Amino acid sequence: MPLKDALNNDKELYPGWLENSYWLESVKSQKTPAGPAAAFADALNGVPGARKVFLKADSRNLALPEFPSRDMMKGRVVFYPGAGTDGQPVRLFSGAHAAHCFIYADYAVKRNEITRQLGENLLPGYKPLFVIEGGEKDFFPNGWEDLREVYTDIDEFHAPELQWGIWAVLEREPQYDAGHGPKRLLFCYLCCDAISAFTSLWPRGKRRTFPYGLVIEDSGFGANWAVFGSEKSQLYKIAGRNHALPNWLLVAVGRGAQAWPGYARFTQETEPGGADKAERALFIKKEV
Repeated sequence: MPLKDALNNDKELYPGWLENSYWLESVKSQKTPAGPAAAFADALNGVPGARKVFLKADSRNLALPEFPSRDMMKGRVVFYPGAGTDGQPVRLFSGAHAAHCFIYADYAVKRNEITRQLGENLLPGYKPLFVIEGGEKDFFPNGWEDLREVYTDIDEFHAPELQWGIWAVLEREPQYDAGHGPKRLLFCYLCCDAISAFTSLWPRGKRRTFPYGLVIEDSGFGANWAVFGSEKSQLYKIAGRNHALPNWLLVAVGRGAQAWPGYARFTQETEPGGADKAERALFIKKEV
């Protein structure tokens, strides 16, 4: 069974808040019709040539929308630790209409590379309506969750510090229809330690939500301080402790990555992904 077909029977209703006009309403109150406020409104309205990347430096002149974490967490989120610039999970889950929100985390990627990829080939058939840079308080309003309980057996780990973070609303290009994917998607990229990000997005005892999907791509540690897959994974321990085990794992079996305990392989067929196009398979959480 192809991976997309495996998800086709588990579609998510299109989240209406992606059509909400509060992004546009946030600039209507601006007294000055020109400048960043007008550019933001033009970007939302698809005006050719409108500026679509809005950085924190604009905030003095423009009431930028807040990161919609509450809306996101009410629906399905796919989380990708150590993501690089790999768009395959977005294409897979959105192409099946199974998820509309995606959070990537990696501390070894430059912001301009991601913003460039968003406008080019990270997700073919989609263009950003806008891209907004945020700070730690935007993405982690309650701060970083304490990790000391779970990394006591690790000699070193990457400190929980956000180097930069962006979020974007992507819209399907007009030459494509729903067969290509949903009308709009929300994409977030956090340049920070992925395990710290996961723990703070799905903290212990503070909310009973969990990711819909999670990508496991291990390459013999590489630049990571811990593997993401197998029963040894710190991420697995945190997800279990925080009651945040995802429904699906997308595992790079072609690179030897291992699924977590409690998950069964759902697709024998595979699909290439990542920088080296290693084969990936879907694993589903077993019912308890």
